[in-house]
Amino acid sequence: MPNLYNGANFCPIFLSMQHTPSPIIATPTTLVIGFLGAGKTTFINQLIAQKNPDDTWALLINEFGKIGIDGSLIDGNNLAIKEVSGGCICCTSQLPLQIALVRLLSDHKPSQLIIEPTGLSHPDELSSQLSQSHWQNSLSINAIICVLNLAQWQQEKYRTHEGYIAHIKHADIIVYHGTADDTSLLHQWVANINPKAMLFDQKQLSHQDHIKMLSMPRQTHHAVHKVSLAPPKPVANPIDTADDVTPPYRYHDILGEYQVGGWLLPADWQFISYPLQKWLLNLPDYLRIKAVIHTDDGWISLNTTPESINISDASPQDASKLELILSTHQNDIIWQQWDDELMALCQTKAL
Repeated sequence: MPNLYNGANFCPIFLSMQHTPSPIIATPTTLVIGFLGAGKTTFINQLIAQKNPDDTWALLINEFGKIGIDGSLIDGNNLAIKEVSGGCICCTSQLPLQIALVRLLSDHKPSQLIIEPTGLSHPDELSSQLSQSHWQNSLSINAIICVLNLAQWQQEKYRTHEGYIAHIKHADIIVYHGTADDTSLLHQWVANINPKAMLFDQKQLSHQDHIKMLSMPRQTHHAVHKVSLAPPKPVANPIDTADDVTPPYRYHDILGEYQVGGWLLPADWQFISYPLQKWLLNLPDYLRIKAVIHTDDGWISLNTTPESINISDASPQDASKLELILSTHQNDIIWQQWDDELMALCQTKAL
């Protein structure tokens, strides 16, 4: 066995540790949580729009699937973005989370860190991990902000969903948006779950309010109920992460009770916009559809749940990205059929 500490075989990781810069000052850190389709990315963009252009912020995004899309939907100057894809960082190994945080903090030394976990996250587990002693010199965890979509909340299936309630239970601040006949019912519902949480109507927030939220202290400190989580089921189609592949490519996976799948496609492939949107919205049993894709109407971003459809213009990307989270498991034959249907919507390559 070669000696790891001699000449050419000297461990590069150990070497880099010997040249570690001075200790990192604890970075103000805010978790922005919320169920699938709550509007977390939109809210984060609103926060970023209010920051001092000279300040450097860092954003850590956790994507449930393997194709990172949210990072393509974030825009801002002096903004460092790191994506951790392929499952919930609360349930999987903490190593990807630790590596991403260390790189963001050491490489960029941000004045503010925002963490956006997946909508299927366990916020209590994540806040517990980030509050451990080895992070206390690096992270200063401020109020946890939960984004709430009133269109979802008005449906009983959400109000009684354990995962949905968990986001409310562990939030310090709840920012809601949309319309409801009587928001006093929302306040009462939240008070029964988390009486210390502060509620704000998004449309009534000023520019200064957004920034103030980032420095507000924690209010709720629930005892963390730790649960032994079963590892995800084996991957249906084992593949590398999207960073390691060249488009065109598609994958599908089973993660716990959900199925997730997506496509990474060459940027010069154009899709016919309206038929593409119609096809996506007719797919069965989807919990969320996200895409940044090149169409004959230009680049568009699409963020859809059964309750809401958000489609807007997007800046050109290095690839088209499309990802689904499904409540049912579709077999390989169905995914191949979807491949064929999607490719039928692709017209001639862009010039």
